Amino acid sequence: MPYTAFYARQSYINDHEELIKKFNNAINKGLDYVQNHNEKEIAEVILPQFPDNSLNDVEVIVKRYKDADSWLNNTTISEESYKNLENIMIDNDLLDDYVSFKDLVINLND
Repeated sequence: MPYTAFYARQSYINDHEELIKKFNNAINKGLDYVQNHNEKEIAEVILPQFPDNSLNDVEVIVKRYKDADSWLNNTTISEESYKNLENIMIDNDLLDDYVSFKDLVINLND
């Protein structure tokens, strides 16, 4: 399920197409790393971002995320996963109504 999103105005996307593609490629590279490495390897890489935690603590957290299948395989958000996220947000009073997938999501991997 997509739970992290990056957004930009359409004009910024149009004016900085190469930068947006590079950013998207970098995120995909990170997601690929997560899919192809174990919890300890991932924890060792990201540990500097969590200076108050031990390697073991970060490894346990990464394992939980992997067990819950929290990371997508790439930055493409399917309409089905988008709707699922919207349903959760509406059910929890975080969103009043549905927003058209086509009006909101641009998949750069297509």
